[in-house]
This record gives sequence, C-alpha cells and structure tokens, in this order.
Amino acid sequence: MSSTERSLIGSVFERKTSTTQSLPSPRFAKTPGSGFPAVQHRSKSAFARAKEEEKSSDNVRPTAVPLVIPARPIEQTESRDLQVDSHTPDDAMRQQISEENERRVANMTEEEREQERREVLEQLGSGAGALLERVRAARSRKTTKAPAIAEGILVQNEQAPEVSREIPIVSPLPGLAIRRNLSRVKSLEDFGKRAPPILVKSSTRPSSPSKASRQIRFAALTPADVYVYESAPVSPKRKALALPPPPDAPDSSIVSLGTFKENGLPRKRPLSLTTPKGDDRSAQKITNDKPEPEEGTPEYIRRRYFPNMPADNPSVSWMKPSLSNSEPVLLRFDLTGAPIPAEISATLPSHLGLHHHADGERAGYTLDDIFFLSRSTVPAQRTMMLDILVGIAHRLGMQARDPHYTDRILELQGKEEELRKRILAAGLSAMNEKGGVGVRAIEVVWECIVGWNALFDAERAELDLAPAIMSVLQVPDFLTQATELFTQAFLPPKSLAQLLSIVYRLSQESNTIAESIVKTLRLLPVLLQTFLLTPIPPQSDTPLPNPVALRCLIVLASSSRTNAMALCGPADALLRFVTMLPPTSPFPESLATNLLIETLRLYATLASYGLYSHIATSAASYFASLFTYIVSSNSRPLKVAWAGLVEAWMVCATDPHHTTPPHDILWSQVTSWGWGAEVLQFRQGITEGEGEVWAAIWSASSAWLEGARVNGIRGGEGERAETLDIIQDGFIKGVEHSVVTASLEALRAELAQTHDTPLPERCQRLQRIGMHARVLSSAVRLWLACTSIANTGANTTAPLGIPPFNLPFTELSSFCAFVVSHSLWSLVTGVEQAACKRLATFLVYFHRLSRHIPGTSPDLWVAQGVAILERQLPGEEEQAFQILGAILAILTPQFLGSMAPPSIWEKGGWRVIKPFLDYAIRPNREVYIAPSDITPESIMRCTTLRLPSSSSLSSVPDEHRLTGLPLPRVWLTSPIDHLLRSGSSPVFKALSSSWDASEVDVVRMSLLLAKAMQEIVVRYNLSQFALKRSEMVFACMKVFMLEHGQQQEYPSPATGDEEEVFRDLIVSKLMSDLLAPFTLGATSTSSPSSKLPDIDLEQASLPFLGSGTPFYQFYTDFLALYDAISFSHPIFASLLLPPLALTYPIDYRRILWADFAHVLRTVRTPVDQVIAGDLRDFLYPIEKGEMIGKYAGPLLQGSVDGFLRLVGVHHVACNIWPDLRSEEVGAEQEDVSKKLLKMVVEKGDGRVVREVLRYRQVREEAVIYPPACFETSGEWIADRAEFARQVLGSELHERLQGVFYG
Repeated sequence: MSSTERSLIGSVFERKTSTTQSLPSPRFAKTPGSGFPAVQHRSKSAFARAKEEEKSSDNVRPTAVPLVIPARPIEQTESRDLQVDSHTPDDAMRQQISEENERRVANMTEEEREQERREVLEQLGSGAGALLERVRAARSRKTTKAPAIAEGILVQNEQAPEVSREIPIVSPLPGLAIRRNLSRVKSLEDFGKRAPPILVKSSTRPSSPSKASRQIRFAALTPADVYVYESAPVSPKRKALALPPPPDAPDSSIVSLGTFKENGLPRKRPLSLTTPKGDDRSAQKITNDKPEPEEGTPEYIRRRYFPNMPADNPSVSWMKPSLSNSEPVLLRFDLTGAPIPAEISATLPSHLGLHHHADGERAGYTLDDIFFLSRSTVPAQRTMMLDILVGIAHRLGMQARDPHYTDRILELQGKEEELRKRILAAGLSAMNEKGGVGVRAIEVVWECIVGWNALFDAERAELDLAPAIMSVLQVPDFLTQATELFTQAFLPPKSLAQLLSIVYRLSQESNTIAESIVKTLRLLPVLLQTFLLTPIPPQSDTPLPNPVALRCLIVLASSSRTNAMALCGPADALLRFVTMLPPTSPFPESLATNLLIETLRLYATLASYGLYSHIATSAASYFASLFTYIVSSNSRPLKVAWAGLVEAWMVCATDPHHTTPPHDILWSQVTSWGWGAEVLQFRQGITEGEGEVWAAIWSASSAWLEGARVNGIRGGEGERAETLDIIQDGFIKGVEHSVVTASLEALRAELAQTHDTPLPERCQRLQRIGMHARVLSSAVRLWLACTSIANTGANTTAPLGIPPFNLPFTELSSFCAFVVSHSLWSLVTGVEQAACKRLATFLVYFHRLSRHIPGTSPDLWVAQGVAILERQLPGEEEQAFQILGAILAILTPQFLGSMAPPSIWEKGGWRVIKPFLDYAIRPNREVYIAPSDITPESIMRCTTLRLPSSSSLSSVPDEHRLTGLPLPRVWLTSPIDHLLRSGSSPVFKALSSSWDASEVDVVRMSLLLAKAMQEIVVRYNLSQFALKRSEMVFACMKVFMLEHGQQQEYPSPATGDEEEVFRDLIVSKLMSDLLAPFTLGATSTSSPSSKLPDIDLEQASLPFLGSGTPFYQFYTDFLALYDAISFSHPIFASLLLPPLALTYPIDYRRILWADFAHVLRTVRTPVDQVIAGDLRDFLYPIEKGEMIGKYAGPLLQGSVDGFLRLVGVHHVACNIWPDLRSEEVGAEQEDVSKKLLKMVVEKGDGRVVREVLRYRQVREEAVIYPPACFETSGEWIADRAEFARQVLGSELHERLQGVFYG
C-alpha cells in the first residue's frame, strides 16, 4: 500500500466488548412466570424507570473516551510561518479514480456506454450533465487558486499570529449611543471589535473534515414527482376560528386591528404538473450562458440544487436581500414604544430583538406589525407587543392633551383618537389572559382610559370626555369582566390598582355609567373586600387599603340618589377608619389620614341627600375624639373634610322632616354636641395662606347660624351674638380681613390670564378660581347669616343700619361688575362649570348683600339681578327662582309708570307668565341638581350632586333638557314660544285651573318684561345681557305667527270683535317700542341699543327652530302669512326687510322680489324705519345678474316705494353708470348697461327716469339718504350725459338734458 493510501485510512481500534452475554432487553427481565409483562405504574417517568433498570442490569455503557494513537507523529516545523500544501491525499485518490474510469470507458462498446448513460440519467435526473460540468469547473477553479489560509485547508502550524484571528474593528453605529429609548447592551458595544467565537480556531476542538470532502447531493425532481395533498388542520382537536365578515352598513363600534399584508409573507403556489417542452435544454443553456453567481447566494443555491425552479419563484423570495431604495420607509417603534428614526432603523444590529417581523430589514415594528402580533398565540410575543402599545398610548395621550409636548410623533398627528380606539381594542381582547399577557393588557387599557386624559375634579360634574371610547369599551361587559378579575387572585397588586383606577375613571364619565357600576353584580362587594376591608393588622401578603376606592364610592354616591342609598349599607364598615385615629392606626400614618379624609367626605356626600346622618348619633363618642385630634392636627384637607361634614349634618338637622328617614338627626343633638363653637376653634393657628380652611369654617358657621335662626331661641339671636364676638375683630384688621383681600386680588389676577392659558393649565387655573370664589362666597354668606331677621329678605327695601362686620364692599361691588361681564362664562363648558359654580354662588350672595348697601337704587339692583341671573349654572335653580321673584316684585305699576297701561295688570300681572319663566329655569321637574351650598330643601329633593355634561345639555330638545341654566338672552320671550306650541307645551299641560289668561295677556306681559329689562340693562352699561337686533326681530316675528281669532279689548270696527294678536293696540305699541332702538333712524341719533353687536337671523332662530328647520322655511311661511292677513300692517311689513340684506343668501331677495312681487306695493316702510344697523348692508356689494331684472320690473311699474324703491334704484343705477362702479367691467356688462338704460328711458315714467339718471352714492363715503341722493351735482353729470348720448342717440339725449341739468 502506498503512503498516500496508508495516510487515508489511518489506524483502526476496536472497542472492548463485555464478556457477559447481552440480554435482548432489560424491560422484560423480571417478567413473571405467567408469560405477561409486569404492570408498569405511571408514578415514575419512563426516563427514571429506564435509568433504574440500567443500573440494575450488567450491561453498563462505557463512559471513558477510548484512547486514539496516531499512526505516526506529526512532524513539527521549526519555522513559525504558515505553510500550505496544495496537493492533498484527496487529490491523489481522485486522480487515481479518474484514470481508472477513463480506462474502463475506453474498453466499453457503444451499446455498453449507452446503457450506462441511461442508468446515470435514471439515477441523477436529466440535469446530470450540467451537474457534472459545474463540479468539474469548480474543481478546476480550486486547483488553479493561489495558496491562502482558508477554511478547509490544513494549517500545519497551530500557533498562527493573533492578527489573523481577528476581524477589523468597525466604527460604532451612528447615533446609537446618544439615541434615547434604545437599550445599550454589552454585545452591541463589542460589535465589530472581535471575531465571533465560531471564526476563532480553538486548539482543544478536534479538526473536522475539510469543506471539500463534505459533498451534499440532491435528487433531481421533476414536476411529475411532486404530489399535492389536501391540507389538514394543525390539530384534529382544535377547531378553526371563524370570524364573521364585517357588516355592509358602517359600524363605529367595530375597530380594525390592521390590514394583513399578503405580499409581505411567502405564498404557497401549487407546482405545475406539466413541464414545457425543451425546458431542460433552455434552462441548461441559460445556466451555461450566465456568469456563475457567488457561492452561498440564493441564485447559487437555486442553480446548483434546484436548476428546474424559475428564478422568480416566490417560495424563495425570503432569501433575497431587500433593496433599501425600494422598501417604503414606515414609522417603526422599539420595544418601549418609542419611534425609531429611519436613518437609525436601517443600521441597528439584529440581536436587539427589533427584526422579528415579516417584511423589511429595518429594525423596529410598524403599527400593523404590532397590532398583528398583539393577537399572537405565543404569550411572550403577545406580551412584548402589548408592552409596545403601552408606550405608544402614553406618548399619544401626552401629545393629544399637551400642545407643548416635546417628544411628539409627527407622523401620527391628528390620528390620536383613531389609534386610541385600536390600541384599546387590542388591550381588551387580552384582558382575560393569564400571566404577563393579562397584566400588560390591563396596563394598555389603563393608558387608553385613565392615562390619556388628565384627571379633573369630577365629583361634582360629568366628564363625558370620551363617548367614542365608551362605545368601544362596551361598559357593561367590561364591568362584568373586571369583577371576575377582581375575584381571581392571580393579578399582581399593581394591576389590581390599575383596574381600580379604570373603574374610578369610568364612574367619572357619566351618571349612566356610574349607575351601571352600582348595578353590576358583585362588583361593589368585591371592591370593598379587596381594597378597603383588608385584614387588621395588615399581613405581608395582602395589599394595604387604597384611598382610590373611597374616591370611587364618593363619585358613585354623587351621581344619583339611588346610588347613594345603595352605598348606605357598606358605609357602616368604613367606620373602622374613623375609630382608629392615624396615630394609633395599624396602617402608615399618611395612609390612615387619607383614608380618614375620604371617609369623612363620603359621609358628607351621603348627608347631601339627607342620608346616613344617624351615624352622627351612633358614633358620637368616636367623632368627639376625632374632633380633639383634628384640632391638634396640621392637615388642611382633614380640617376641610371635618368642617364640610359638620356643615352637612347641621343642614340636615335644621329641618329633620327633610332627611331620609325623617328625624334622622335633630337640632337639639347638634346643640348638645356644641358643633357651632367647635368649628370656630379651628380658627386658632390658621394662617392667611390657608384660604380653603377659612372657607370651610365660615360655611359651617353660616350653616350653624342659619339653623339657629329656624330652631333657636328668639331666632338665634344669642348664637349670632356669640359668633360676632369671636369673628368681628378678625374681619376688621385680623387674619380674616387679609384672607378676603388676598382672595379678591388672586381672583382678579387669575381671571385676567384666562385667555392666554392652554387647556391643561386652564383647568388648574379654574380650580384655583373656584377655591378663591368659595372664600368670598363663604365670607358674604356668613355676613348675611349674622344679620337680623328683619333684613334677610331679598327684596327688603330698608338699608341695613349697622353691618355685622366689615367687608370691602366697594371692592366687592366693582369685582362683581368685572365678573359678570367677563368672557370666562362663554369659555367654560361641562366639567369646567363645576369650578366656576362657586363664582356664580358668590354673585348670588353679593346680590343679596348689595340690596343693603346704601346707594343701591331699585333699578340698579334689578340690573344686577338680570346680569347675575343669566350667569347662574346648573344646580343654582333655587337661587335663580329667588332672584327672579325679587326682580318681579320690584317691577310694580308704580315702578314702571307709563311704560305699562293700567289694564295690563287686570289678569294678575306677572302671575300670567311666571309659570313659563320658571319652566325656562327648570324644564325638567324630575331632575334636581344640588347647589354649591346645600339647603334643607335640596337635601330632600336633589337627585344628583353632579353637573350634567355640555353634550347632554345641547343635544336634547328643550322639553327633555335636565336644566335651563345658564339662561339664554331670549329667555324673557320664552312664553311666546309656548304659545306657538301650545298643543305640546308641558307648561300648558301643568297649569292650574285658576290660570285664565289669554294669548294676548301672555304676549303683553312678555313684551312688557322684555322692554323693562332691555331699558334697565342698557342704562347701566350691561348691554351684553340685552336682546340683540336679530333676536328682537325674531321675537316680534313669532308674535305675528300666532293664531288669529282672539277676543280683543279694543275691537277694530273694520274687522270685527275677533282679531289677530298683533292687532292689539298694546301689543303693537310694545313691539314698536322694542324695535325702535334698532332702526336706521335710531342709529343716526346714537341710540345705545343700536350699537349692540348683532348676529344674523339664522343664528337667532336656532334656539326656537332648532337645527332641523332652516330660517328660510320660517321666512317663507312668514311672507305667505303677511300676504294673507297683514293688510299692510307697518310693523309686519318692516319685519320682512332685514333678511333682504346682501349678507344673506340671494334666496331671500328672490322670493320677495319675484315670487311675492305682488306684495311689494304694500311694503312702504320709510328708510329711517328700516330695522338695520347700516344701510350699506342692503346696497353693497352691487347686485348683478338675474336680480337686476327683478329690481327693474317693479320700478318701471311703479309698485315700490320707500326703502324698497331706494334699493331698486341703487342697484339699477349702479349697473348703468360707470361712476357708481368701483371696478372695471367687460364688454358683456357694457351691453347690459346700455340695454338697461334704454329700457329705463323708454318704459319708465318721469320719476323713475329722473331718479335713475340723477342717483348718486360714493361707496367710500357716508350713505346719502333720499331725497338728497337724487339732488347732488358734480362733474359726474357731464360724464353720464355723454354716456347717454352714445347709447341713446342725439334725439333722446336732447330730451334728457332737462333731467341732467334741471
């Protein structure tokens, strides 16, 4: 054997075998004699049993590695340089085999060669020739290649230089170290600095055969060898998930989770069962013609192993590198939900976990990837995607509510709410999952509901911030799901707290959702047991009580009386937080204090309905100890909560018949406990900066004095004297005086900056405004409570002799004038009204106080009352009723004088319209919103403590509105609205049998009240509370739309005893007086009412017509009624003119000048009697087109006069004479001018011709009224005469000389 052959095989060693005969199997070694195997119990695994049997048997496997002795020692080279032998033993053997094959083929006959060729083709396929050619070419390239150190070549010296074992150090990735939200890992820092372990040769690793010796062959398959089987499900036990198709009609509650990108994943195409002819040859030819691709590339693999597969087969498209230029650059996110810039995502390495998506080579996940993978069946993958959604939702919520948020995602600007729905839907679908998936799903829902919007103080108002989100949430189903999660013990404390916050946020959304929470089966008991009734003392494995649960109960109780009654039962268990004072509580002192505060606030909320006040008697000893602790405590919220609870209980005791149940607490008990004196003890140690504590003390003291006035001896005279002895000096020069002054200054500063405040900061500013307003309202309320009984009436005329204590009356009066005229009232809506409600309450108390200030005249007090009445917010209906009653009591016949005829009072005066005005304030008698300061009346009747949302007030008809506050300006004319809808008016259905007024009586009193209020508020520069021009016009239009056939006091001899309402002399006089300040004649005399800002009639009619009926339809009916019954009534005719202004659509002018042209001759309103702010509104811009003919026809017929004649002459003349037009016109308009001039001269009478030829107006100057506009002169006359000569000819021109120059 040659040396080459000897080195090929090497030494052979035999393993020593065991002398013991091997048994077939140890499994049946202990088979009993019965012939059956022993029973195998499943208590042990198969692996454990096999190990035991192996130990018990003698057949032990060798564990030592056999010693391998080489055939000859490896020759050591003295040189340390690398030496490479290009001729290996494999090459020698290959050469010998090749020579033997060639000799064998040469000795074969032609038939034998053909037989061998067929056998080769059957074994290797039709592509055997191409395969052999590629192998031969590769072998030739390898033999001709220069020697180099490469894989597969034997390295003789193991001590290679170190530099050859390392790869060059590349530069770090740009921007990776400084990019925020990207995790920096150790493997990424060392990227490029060292070679991977697989590339570094180890001296301890045995050498493997060379690459050349490892040959892999694949059988050449044809399409006939491929069989297609019907696909089967992954598991026969697993049912396919069938999702219903989307409905045809759009449904906003269905949320899309993304679009499946079909092209992004490899598609399975069935292979063709037929092979085109010549396919093998063509493929072989193409393969031979094209250059050989680089080894390892997808094309190299296809050509070598799959030569018959087309180059564009989609099954291997995943191996092809994507072109960065053709790949769309989409927004991608990292694992924290932070967006990855496009320039960074293309350079990040793959080991960061950001490339596990279907399409593209960029790092990060697109939104479609995230939503698609969030429904993955792999829990870890689904958890990761939900975690990314948490970060995205957090960023979107921040940029949605904060315009100054720095890390904004500009690509998603304006899409926040849409993505919020999709993210919420993804979280809801995974909430029931266990483990990390469910935990992350709860966090996703928390970010979309709680974290999205800043939490407001929504205990006194409905938030209604996300109605669309509530539809996605499906609140009843979610609450049931949350109940099940609370009852299960696998959620961590953080997730439980987040789920509680979600329920708390839902309770703030609306009263309807709050009622759903209370009605959800087992939800309230589970909340109490999980978050409040925790073990005492606390255990290490149980969470501590959570004050958020108490806040949630407060919101639920505030939402409705029904919920409050449902919470009276669980309230007993909460007494544990009162009996254990914070110093002795087993909980941390700060937590115990918060729990105590929230418990007191919950009891005060229940007392606002007159509920659960018996606890003051049942736990009197505990509350006495609590007061002792509070006096020595430094906690402001605790003092405020205790004072608020005492105030509520004293209001309940003022009239015990109004509590539920009656006599739940008595005034004698309040007196025996000495709460009045205890509250005043809080004054000790309170500084000027603790305004909220002062407000709570003053409110509680006011409730004490108001109750003593009802139940005390001599009307509570002794209680008032004791209180004044304590507080009088403080309001003169003490801390109380400083607190009031500081709140006044703070309110002025806060209100001055309201316009420049962004929305998130504005809510905080409104909270501060509400706090300072409560300080002022409490101080004024205490002042009123300290006055004697004779001066408590709102309409008392006698000024107060000596005030109880000093207040800055002048500053308060000027501040009230500043507040009522502030634009804040038009800015606040919904939840923001809760903060401003204290400001409205302060205005009410000041209105009572101002009546006692010397120098306040009755008409000034009425003006203040009208302004303050329109600033009242929901919940202050009782205060509004008191102000309205006081105003009507002052408006007596003596006060009004000649404004009201004596006969107008015969049917009862204001009693005729009082039910309609009361309905405007409170349209729904079943809803009673509690006021800011509860009263004995409110605790019995109130149905909720929360203000309704702005959407619930604006989206329902008037008869279904929860409240009428704030009042619109047109509330004074609301009785006329009920007359127009008397068939469906709820007021007429509820009127008593003693009410016997007619339509005329109602209209008279409504117009009289509107006239009196209009004159008074304008007199005191409160014009923003007066009716605007369009509102007054529409109010008078409604009078003319009333049904006729009423019995009149002064029958007209022309029409008989029964006439329309507008023909009543008093009604006509009142309408004339109301409209007079808005005419063009009043504008020239600088009437205050004529300078009021105005709105158009379409806006003014919205409160009555609603959005479903356009004003144009009303105007059409009004015009038809004028044509039928007006008999040229001058006021009726004047009301037709305001919509003819050019600011209104052309339809209004077309219907009067064309469709009702026959009534034009009856409309003879003079120019100065036109109801308008400026005559220019009817003159400019100049009419063109079809309306010119409609103006010219009545002019030539002589059927128009007065204002309508001026309008017609103006537009006709402006279309004729160039000097009246400010812009250049084309040839077409020139022809129209010439034809129009010929028509006027040939068909018009002398008056029309003279007015058209001599009419003169300059748009940039003041409007010239007729007849002066026809009598001016200037150079323009000669220009017009020359133009007429060119158009009419010399003959007609001569006849017109007298008109031009006469």
